Amino acid sequence: MSNPSSINRSRIGANVVVQIALVFLIVMMVNYFAFNHYRRWDFSRDHKYSLSEQTKRVIGDLKKPVEMTVFFAGNSPIANDVGGLAREYAGVSKKKVRVEVVNPYLNLTRARELASQYKLGDQENVVIVSYDGRDKLVNATEMAEFDISFNPLEKPRLKAFTGEQALTSALIEVTAQGANKIYAISGHGEVAFNSEDLSGLKTFIERQNVVVAPLKLTDVDGIPADARMLFIVGPKYDFSERELGMLAAYWNKQGRVFVLLDPASPTPNLAAFLHRHGVVVNDDRVLKTVPLGDVTGVLREITGDFNPGSPITKRLQNVSAAFMGVTQSLTLEGDRVKEENIRVTPLIVASKGFWAEARYDISGGGGIYFNATEDTASPLVAASVEKGALSDERVQVDSSRMIVVGNSAFISNQALTTADLDFVLSGVNWLLDRDSLIGIAPKTVRNFSLSLSDSQMNSLAMVTMGAIPGGAALLGLIAWFKRRR
Repeated sequence: MSNPSSINRSRIGANVVVQIALVFLIVMMVNYFAFNHYRRWDFSRDHKYSLSEQTKRVIGDLKKPVEMTVFFAGNSPIANDVGGLAREYAGVSKKKVRVEVVNPYLNLTRARELASQYKLGDQENVVIVSYDGRDKLVNATEMAEFDISFNPLEKPRLKAFTGEQALTSALIEVTAQGANKIYAISGHGEVAFNSEDLSGLKTFIERQNVVVAPLKLTDVDGIPADARMLFIVGPKYDFSERELGMLAAYWNKQGRVFVLLDPASPTPNLAAFLHRHGVVVNDDRVLKTVPLGDVTGVLREITGDFNPGSPITKRLQNVSAAFMGVTQSLTLEGDRVKEENIRVTPLIVASKGFWAEARYDISGGGGIYFNATEDTASPLVAASVEKGALSDERVQVDSSRMIVVGNSAFISNQALTTADLDFVLSGVNWLLDRDSLIGIAPKTVRNFSLSLSDSQMNSLAMVTMGAIPGGAALLGLIAWFKRRR
């Protein structure tokens, strides 16, 4: 019998090396092709991450890269949704959108840098959208709608995810040329925005890609052309006829005005301007009485309920506002101004138990009590005015807009609550035409529940605790017997 031929080990080794190299090359080519030519699918039940065509057009029109920094703590119920949505923006942008996810509890150094740069609080959850030196901070409250009336003993239930609305709106704002400029009127004893009392509100407003500047009407011939909005905060002295003429001229040219009144300082000329547009400023004080042992106290720091029928307050349904200081009520005369195409809408009414007291001055004697013929229960304390708008909110046209609040003390640093801040920022966005959020529909969350009968539960228990483990044990025994043989 002849000996087998000798094995050429070098040839076999070379063959193996060539095969490994070919496999490696094929894997690299497949990965390269997949990285540059890929498709994305959204298999989530509510399609949270499916971007609209409007958003894709906005991303496609970007001229420079956009940085999205997701600054979310792990305790936020929408942290994973927001992070996934931001990555979807990056995925469809062809490297035009870069995303960084920062957890304040894990990325301590980076979190401190962002907190110092943007003045973020310890518990804030925001997305920072940056483009060409301009920044916009989108708060978590703008990216979700919660149903807090579902069960007051449980955490609020997520009703709709509006992350795409908020992020795409922020993209449009930061990519626009220049920041929005609003002017804070001065010269009548108003609280200055650059003062310490309003530093908190000023910081939050400037995060919205907004610049706040003072404006003294006696120093100008008219409202500047770049004014997107006017702030009037607690004037202690009245406006002159010349100043009111400038204000009226600005208003008639699709002007936007946010008026916060000081009840302790009557301003009849300003009140007459508001009255011409359907808002009556009442000479009263909103309060309620509370028993204090043998005496009765008067509570002047009120709470209010938001009206969900306005785009300004629809996200604040079932949330209470807190107004520190004194508050006066407002009366709307919508029927009187309807022919002028002016629409007035209530925004906040005082909570149950409060009333507008007409005889609030008891310096000469007397007491505070509710009089049904003179006083108003649960009065209106904030309203909006819009002139020239269409009744169909889906159609946006240029219009004049105004918000009037019968209190100005609630926006100070010592009094500003989270609900009050959300109200003011929503009002600013509405005045700046940011209420429509470019028509992107929210992703409604559909809650799924599985109901099983007792017999079905027993069958499921038998399968999971009996059949599956038993089948695995039987296969193990079969394998053991075969190996024994």
